[in-house]
Amino acid sequence: MFKSKRYDNETLKHLQKVQIKILKYFIEVCNKHDLTYFIYGGSLLGTIRHQGFIPWDDDIDVIMFREDFEKLNKILEKDIDENYRFINVLNEETYHYTWARLMLKDTIFNEWWADQVDYTQNIFIDVFILDNIPNNKFKRFIHKWTCFSLNQLTMYAFLKYDNNSKIKRTVQRALYYLLKIIPISPYNIKKKCINSYKKYQKDDCEEVCDFPAICQMPVYHKNDWLPPKKAQFEDIEVNVPNNYDKVLTRTYGNYMQLPPEESRWRPAPDEIDFGEY
Repeated sequence: MFKSKRYDNETLKHLQKVQIKILKYFIEVCNKHDLTYFIYGGSLLGTIRHQGFIPWDDDIDVIMFREDFEKLNKILEKDIDENYRFINVLNEETYHYTWARLMLKDTIFNEWWADQVDYTQNIFIDVFILDNIPNNKFKRFIHKWTCFSLNQLTMYAFLKYDNNSKIKRTVQRALYYLLKIIPISPYNIKKKCINSYKKYQKDDCEEVCDFPAICQMPVYHKNDWLPPKKAQFEDIEVNVPNNYDKVLTRTYGNYMQLPPEESRWRPAPDEIDFGEY
């Protein structure tokens, strides 16, 4: 599972260029249909600190409130540019993440798990989702760990993980084989997970979170995000959270400080092919 292969500079720059192409199409769709999105995670950090990619980053992350995400999903089910496809946990049988990916067809981006799924992994941008989290502390605790557990089961239902930790590897492999024999389909596990994320969607909640990353990312107040502001990302203008400083500080601490030089790299995929792009 763990790879030490690194990008050469030319390949990384080429990948970033293709990802910007995908991002531009995503923004075009959002603008056309009045959907709100935000640059997110490392891409938000790059926007503010570098006015574009973190120089060694190899992906683009965006995030949307659940309501906008579901509208986007319906739109792209009916009307999507023939060069793209939009996959999520409920429309691709062996897709194991509980966020979505907008992919550019006729490209390849094969990660370590590529031979365990039934679809082609193309170059993509990640589309994450902000879901409501209850105000009540007890409900929040139960909901957080229910969602986290179901997210883990969704991944273990499809992938046989490797791990440097023997204990983690043993537990992950045990869950993988257990989920193969119990009388519940992986799709039903995925559906239960998404329904759990959406449990408080119609409630008047003050805060939101990205459930798949709940143990790494903080809970955010809705006012931290709305209304979006504009910022420069490479050669395009993108949406960032209204209080991006608070969002980034809660996520990364002193986000303007560069990491040690030896940490400024990302592992390359097992296979990458840019096709005609």
